[in-house]
Amino acid sequence: MSQQENPKPTPDTSGDGWRVLSYLIGGIVVYGGLGFGLDRWLGTQFLLPVGIVLGAGLTILMLHFRYGRS
Repeated sequence: MSQQENPKPTPDTSGDGWRVLSYLIGGIVVYGGLGFGLDRWLGTQFLLPVGIVLGAGLTILMLHFRYGRS
């Protein structure tokens, strides 16, 4: 008998946890930074928390579309 090659190679998923964590932190930092900058520019105090929540939500949505499907 001859050995058959695996027709469907398995992807390397060893770094997915770090990648997901960096996306989450990056989204919060970027959108929080935008909110902070807009707060300073407009003289408000509510855009920083809105930016943080929006960044986390959009990042989770992006991660769902990227990794949530099998």
